[in-house]
Amino acid sequence: MYRESNITPWFGILLIAGAFMLIYGAWVVFPRELFRQECIYAVQSLEFTPKNPMVTVQGMPVRNAYPIYPALCSLLYRGLGVSMETALRLVTVFFIAAGSVLVYFSAASGNGRRAGLVGAAMYCSSLLMLEKGVSGSPQTMSAFWLLAAQMTLFYFGLRRSQWNLAWPLCALLLMAGFFSGGFMVITLFFVPLFFLRRLVAGRAKYRNWGFFVALFVVLLGCLGKFAIQWNIERTTAGTLFFRGFTHPDYWSEFLLYWLRLPLRLFPWCFIAWIPFCAALQRIDNKPLFSKYLRVLIFVTVVILWLIPQGDGRELFYLPGALSILCGVYYELGMRRFGERLRKLAPAAEYAALLVIVMIAMGVWGEEKLLARCFSLGLSLNFRTASDLLPIAVTAMAGVLVIGVLLRSLRPKIPVWIVLLSVSLMGSIFYSSIMLRYQAQDKAKGRFGNAIKEVLQKDAGRNSADIVLYKTGSESLYGELFYSGAKVIQLPSAEQLPDTQAHVVYLISRSFPQNPKWSWTNLMPENFSVNGCRYMLWRGKRNFQEKFKDK
Repeated sequence: MYRESNITPWFGILLIAGAFMLIYGAWVVFPRELFRQECIYAVQSLEFTPKNPMVTVQGMPVRNAYPIYPALCSLLYRGLGVSMETALRLVTVFFIAAGSVLVYFSAASGNGRRAGLVGAAMYCSSLLMLEKGVSGSPQTMSAFWLLAAQMTLFYFGLRRSQWNLAWPLCALLLMAGFFSGGFMVITLFFVPLFFLRRLVAGRAKYRNWGFFVALFVVLLGCLGKFAIQWNIERTTAGTLFFRGFTHPDYWSEFLLYWLRLPLRLFPWCFIAWIPFCAALQRIDNKPLFSKYLRVLIFVTVVILWLIPQGDGRELFYLPGALSILCGVYYELGMRRFGERLRKLAPAAEYAALLVIVMIAMGVWGEEKLLARCFSLGLSLNFRTASDLLPIAVTAMAGVLVIGVLLRSLRPKIPVWIVLLSVSLMGSIFYSSIMLRYQAQDKAKGRFGNAIKEVLQKDAGRNSADIVLYKTGSESLYGELFYSGAKVIQLPSAEQLPDTQAHVVYLISRSFPQNPKWSWTNLMPENFSVNGCRYMLWRGKRNFQEKFKDK
């Protein structure tokens, strides 16, 4: 029977903490330009005010946006002076760390400290976290609250039978998750209860004051959201990140879901199947906890598969329960399949060499050769930066050290440390090359700064005091965020509000159709972004309109 060598818990904790700092360090959270969906969250945070419960984007209320994440980012931005880019990513990374701690204690309570170490390492270092966790988004926060509610239900309810305490605590955690992630959190908590009849069945678990208090809190929160949404329906409102069943991308994601899922869990997909082995389930010494986790995983996987979503970060709801279950079953799995999984160690050594070659190709490779392997949407000018060479050499040295340690300590290193090392090597390549490649796209900043300079020069005051109206279907969230102005979306220039101001500013791609104002384009004729020409119009109220006001 195969047995792995034991490591002290403190060494394992320090190892995971060190890997976490390397994966999510300052060079990852540093204020590079807003990237993709971060633009929308930045605008939400900039416009957030405690007096207004509705989340707005460019002055337009949004139906499926929730206030806790923009509130925290706004607090860091306005209260502590943190840049918006850093604030968005800092909150995301913080809840990844909090989720790792929660996974550690949950798995350790199920099968010892080794289970906790495996679960925490798996949670914070899968490919999903490496790719999506370094960008600002609220899903890591809502995933943390959901997992906390699920573990609270099991620990205080199923294990200790303190249902009057379990239900209210779950309700508070669910409300925190609901106002950071929406109805998906409520769905992923309550739907698995219908498949846990043998565990959560019984009138005593529902006929107590704690359950009715929890039900009241959840209903109150949901009805409050419905009331706000009903109020939004009477105004101009939008919906973010949701694709219907008829959307063409839905069916492609539906069909490719089971192929992408193992890739998202890489490299931990090599042990993610162990808890679902029927032979190991028969010798599980804590089947209640394991069955509870398996039901959570199955239901979550199916719901995320069937419900159309416009954001791949919805998969953040899966690794929590899966990491805990893999940690609980890790020792049993190693006893039976350890010899086979030990063959991953030599593969990890070759992976170190591959990563070193990839870093070298990213720094010195010919552009024609790289273009054949990848679709280069940006140029390779980032390689001319003076600090790239020291960073690349340090990254290659770090990967080489990891490979040498794996080689020299192969008989003693547990499989989970091998997998963590592979994740760490991938993160070093990603942060040293890929993030720098993506960060060179300064189009949003250039656009916003150009608008900012023109506005301040024409108005003679700070752009933060200027209201900039926008028409057209292009969002320009990130671009206009960097302008510093207060942006308000309008369906058309004809719907400019009746204001006492005699000068207004409007950005659009065509001439504003509003004869009440005389329009002058303040931008150069060749001003364009991504091949599209934009014009910044200064509108002066016509003489007849001024006379009417008097």
